[in-house]
Amino acid sequence: MQETVASALAQLARLDAKAARSAESALASLTAGQGLESLSQRAVQEFCWYVLPVRFTRETGDRLNVATSLGRLFSLLDMPRYADICTSAATRDILACYDSAHDAGLTAYERQMRASGIEPPDLSELTWGTPLGTAETDAYHATSAALELSIAVGDIRPGTRGWRAAQEQHARSFLTQPDPQGRSRLDRIREERVRDWLASPSHPHRQRFWPLLGQIITGAETPPGAADALAPVQRLLQYADDGIGLTQIGYISPNVVRELRAEFDWDTVPAPPRSETDVMQLIALHKLLRTMRAVRRSGRRLVLTRRGRQLYASTDALWRAVGENVLNTDGFEQAAIETLLGLLLMRSPRSTGSHARAEAVETDIAEEARLVLADAGWEHPSGGDEPPTQQVRSVLLTVTWLLETLGCVVGGDLLSEGRSQRLTKVGRAFALTAIHLSATTPRASI
Repeated sequence: MQETVASALAQLARLDAKAARSAESALASLTAGQGLESLSQRAVQEFCWYVLPVRFTRETGDRLNVATSLGRLFSLLDMPRYADICTSAATRDILACYDSAHDAGLTAYERQMRASGIEPPDLSELTWGTPLGTAETDAYHATSAALELSIAVGDIRPGTRGWRAAQEQHARSFLTQPDPQGRSRLDRIREERVRDWLASPSHPHRQRFWPLLGQIITGAETPPGAADALAPVQRLLQYADDGIGLTQIGYISPNVVRELRAEFDWDTVPAPPRSETDVMQLIALHKLLRTMRAVRRSGRRLVLTRRGRQLYASTDALWRAVGENVLNTDGFEQAAIETLLGLLLMRSPRSTGSHARAEAVETDIAEEARLVLADAGWEHPSGGDEPPTQQVRSVLLTVTWLLETLGCVVGGDLLSEGRSQRLTKVGRAFALTAIHLSATTPRASI
């Protein structure tokens, strides 16, 4: 391979000595001494559209000459696709953008990388993060190489109608293909993220839940009872589709409150309720839908958003969105909710025998959560002391109302002492979904 490159450089030198020197320097930077076999379309594009203007040279004319010289070398090496990138109008335009402003160049570079088709797209199963872990980095570059091959053979045609769908299909197929051990690249990314999530030094309360590692990695499918569990959510979305009247201070109108209470037979004090504030189930649902951005206020009405309409049309999407938003918070509240769900999962094995039931009755789950959080270093808001049980109960109040409303807990009244404090089958699936989504979501996105 080295002889091939040397021969091509010698041939280029006979035609243009300066171009040969520029091409040799550029190729050395591009391959880092690993040879032509290390080249990829992504690497060539990154060199021409980012490395060259940002790190290699500051003169616009020199940039173009380097790119053109590298393209001539690729032509002599019989690598026409890479040669075309170096001499393309896209390369000239991006370098010109850098010449006008650095940020403009970066924007043009990022836009053209996406348009080229070799940048792995985000999928419903995976949003790429940054920085990437080892498994995710390997998967990202391997997926990019697989997309390059699909483009080269014509299975993906960037810029044509429907090419994004084809790109997603090829990326998904590649990432979910099992290896000889039966594990896919997606499986390895999820395991890496969950391990990092559990081991996070800034969230020591998660150390308690290492026994749940395998379950958190796998997550849970939408259970058969999801539609029934989500019925109150669906019904409120249906009301919002027609527009829900609001009181002057933004509460759902009393008429709708009473209709929902009667439809789902919710216990309220007083009965019938006078306003939304009398119905804990509705307080939890209203907060949830606003957090999900499924509804918005328009004047004195609560109306459905475009996202809300999409969620209303799909039980699977709604189930995932509700699970995702339960942990869409931070700080002490997030730690408390994670702890509650983790403890409930550990108390509610797939087969619950008499021992599990007895343990659940004997221990107050709010107190157990407080002990876990105190051991993790959380303190009373005023400082100094451990967080009191009442503070933990207060923080968990809305999420427990939601779990009870969706039928996720046995017997309801989750925070009361002496209750069984276990999850139903739907509740197990919901808690696993919520923690799985939180643990496998990237800390940031590319």
